Amino acid sequence: MAILNDHGHIVGVNRAWRDFAEYNGYTGDNYGIGTSYLDVCDAATRRRSKEAPIVAQGIRDIIGGQLDEFEMEYPCHSPVERRWFVVRVSRFDWYNDVRLIVAHQNVTELKQVQIELESSSRRLQAILDNINNGIITIDSDGNIESANRAALRIFGYVDHELDGLHLSDLLEEPFEGQSTFKRLNGEYGHEITGVRKDGSTFPLYFALNQLRLDDGTLYTCIIQDITYRKRMEVALIEQERVTIALEKERELRNLKNRFLSMMSHELRTPLASIRLSYDMLKKYGKIATPEERDQALDNIHTQVELLSDMVADVMTLSRSESEGLNIDPDEVDLITYGRDVVEEFHFNYHRTHDIVFECEATRIQAIIDRKLLRRAFTNLLSNAIKYSPHGGRVAFTMVLDGDTVVIEISDSGIGIPEEDQPRLFEPFHRAGNAESLNLPGTGLGLSITRQIVEMHGGEIRYCSIVNEGTTFTIRLPLRPPALKLK
Repeated sequence: MAILNDHGHIVGVNRAWRDFAEYNGYTGDNYGIGTSYLDVCDAATRRRSKEAPIVAQGIRDIIGGQLDEFEMEYPCHSPVERRWFVVRVSRFDWYNDVRLIVAHQNVTELKQVQIELESSSRRLQAILDNINNGIITIDSDGNIESANRAALRIFGYVDHELDGLHLSDLLEEPFEGQSTFKRLNGEYGHEITGVRKDGSTFPLYFALNQLRLDDGTLYTCIIQDITYRKRMEVALIEQERVTIALEKERELRNLKNRFLSMMSHELRTPLASIRLSYDMLKKYGKIATPEERDQALDNIHTQVELLSDMVADVMTLSRSESEGLNIDPDEVDLITYGRDVVEEFHFNYHRTHDIVFECEATRIQAIIDRKLLRRAFTNLLSNAIKYSPHGGRVAFTMVLDGDTVVIEISDSGIGIPEEDQPRLFEPFHRAGNAESLNLPGTGLGLSITRQIVEMHGGEIRYCSIVNEGTTFTIRLPLRPPALKLK
């Protein structure tokens, strides 16, 4: 801080002023005392400083009585670091004389945090704006607080036109306060009728989830325009009455519906989590601790990886059905190979599950595709752990039977209901008890696993009892005819 008289001359400075002057190479003895601060600003103006003339005018206005206080943020970068300061000028009377306090505060750390938060907010907004599903947030009274680009497009609005509107402006059904929230709330969502800006209506998939924040309750809505899907359903129903390919079309429709239902269910949780982290950073980023900001960013990273894995499973299944998976055969020791896979799972889940590898043989040489077979083993071990939510023993056993190796992966988990077992390897199908326990999954793992096993000339079977456990048995030829080394 520096004290100026009513002519703008420096009459006193504090220790921080002197320390900063010395840090920046000032060699004088008086640290500017007696110098006209206005002359210093004018000299900086001649050096093409954009901020100096503004500060000088602010000081003159305060001396002249036009202003009581003046404040401005400005950059003050050195050759070795980027710095930002805030200058504040205020006036006070000192024994009938006018005095001014000029205070410069180093806000570099705060500015850097602000820049990082703004960058993170832009990245998060870019992610949300590139999601095909509409996402809006509303308060407990039904007022819309925010909406992403997809929501604007679905309802025919632009820019921030949705901000400040009410939920009743977007839905055909009347809004009845908490009773509406209670009816629409739920993880599976609802099909209702939406209203666009021009008044036209359309079928809408609407999933509402309640979030409790420190300052109140917030509702996140995931929105899909299902007009195309509805039209397709009508077209397929009509086609079923007039075509001899009735059964095939019905199977395709059911497969598509299971896929949409699975993706709608599995995407909602990570998207809502991403939205929650984004809202936290946007609303509380400036006052949040670094740990809280890192936690929010780490959560976004984890959810994005989860979405990427889901897309990878879908692409793997699609590629295998359309053009087949590429095989890269190699001769390996299955005992070492299998033990490595089991040890990875033991490292990650040893606190909750007893994961063991058992094999009496010392060496089993076989020709396999390392990457694909690892995917099959990983799918089965992941299921064994996931569907044993209370822990327990997961065993991976390997037995040599002539020119065939028999591999068993067993658990003591929830088991598979009998009614679901005939469709166990169908894509997108999930057992009813897994759905009721809200255990995550896409229903693709076992379908992909069976394809991999069959590509190796093997077969996979299972035995399961509800609430007692499940065992998958894989029989693989050591040298399948279809796999030849390069």
